[in-house]
Amino acid sequence: MKIVYIYPQVAERAGTERILTDKMNYLADLEGYDIVLLTYEQCNRPLSFPLSSKVRHVDLDIRYYPYYRNNILFRQYKWWQLDHLLQNKFNRFMEEFLPDIVVTTTSYVRPLTMIVKCPVARSKILESHIGLRYIMGNNPLSQRSLWQRIQGMLDMHKLTSNARKFDILVALNQVDADDWSKYTNTNIITNIVHLNPTGRLSSLESRHVIFVGRYTIQKGIHDLFRIWELVYSKHPDWHLDLYGEGEMKDEIIDTANRLNSNIHVHDPEPFIFDCYLESSIFVLTSLYEPFGLVLPEAMSCGLPVVAFDCPYGPAQIITDGEDGYLVKGRDTKKFAERICCLIKSFELRNKMGLAAALSSNRYSASAIMPLWVRLFQEQVKSHS
Repeated sequence: MKIVYIYPQVAERAGTERILTDKMNYLADLEGYDIVLLTYEQCNRPLSFPLSSKVRHVDLDIRYYPYYRNNILFRQYKWWQLDHLLQNKFNRFMEEFLPDIVVTTTSYVRPLTMIVKCPVARSKILESHIGLRYIMGNNPLSQRSLWQRIQGMLDMHKLTSNARKFDILVALNQVDADDWSKYTNTNIITNIVHLNPTGRLSSLESRHVIFVGRYTIQKGIHDLFRIWELVYSKHPDWHLDLYGEGEMKDEIIDTANRLNSNIHVHDPEPFIFDCYLESSIFVLTSLYEPFGLVLPEAMSCGLPVVAFDCPYGPAQIITDGEDGYLVKGRDTKKFAERICCLIKSFELRNKMGLAAALSSNRYSASAIMPLWVRLFQEQVKSHS
């Protein structure tokens, strides 16, 4: 089977990039599929995650970013020229490779348009990693300028109209699948997760709470600091460790220093499982999470987890009161109380941590990837 995955660039160490890389590696190494990662704006940057030698990477080298600072009319004119060049390059690639399946995500409109306009594309599959409700709620309504609002509405129209021309969309949860079902056929397959490979579980004896994620507004880190002030007032011998990167890093470091309450801001760790194993509780304070890779990661190390019951991922991962706690309504006081309960009781931490380790196995590659293989086989059969 020949499959092409299309994404603008795989240079950021973010969740979608890692998930796509894991899928391509599995399909090439274990299923023997002929896989191509097709980018168009990689720009000689290294890939953010290791790609199997059996996966071919092709970059079409169309650079949109140099024109972001130009005025609107000139920028749109240059992008119109680049769109035509990109479509021609894409069509030529497709004519040579002749894939059975083309896969992209809802994160960017341009790849959808490329695929829909290409006469060669056969089975067309969309992956939703963000959630339609979030896209519609923030694009264009939260944009500041009039032009941004207009552009956002146009992009939203392009996204949904192009989605109608795809064979199927794969969502991460039922809510998102129901939302997208207005535009196309849907299926639900959760993400595969890198689970703890060490064979060890945390002793749960360290006085460290851990957060892992990008330093962005989405992750609700300001709420986490408010929560930690309440926890620290009762347990000043405990520490909060944050691991990540992002545009808010300097602001987060400044706030952590100002609070002076055992908050430690770290860069990303190449092997984050060592950090999980040295911690006793994992926290997630996101405003929204279509899935939440870090939750089952931490759980696989035997950590009990505390998370806001945000849309939509945590509720399908955590069983409240068994392998962690779900906190409704962004109640920071209740969130702090849940952390304090775990701090005060090693027995509770241990009970929940063992349950968490067992439940995380649902997201292993061996459990999830056969669902993708079956979907691909069905799609190829339906187009034969």
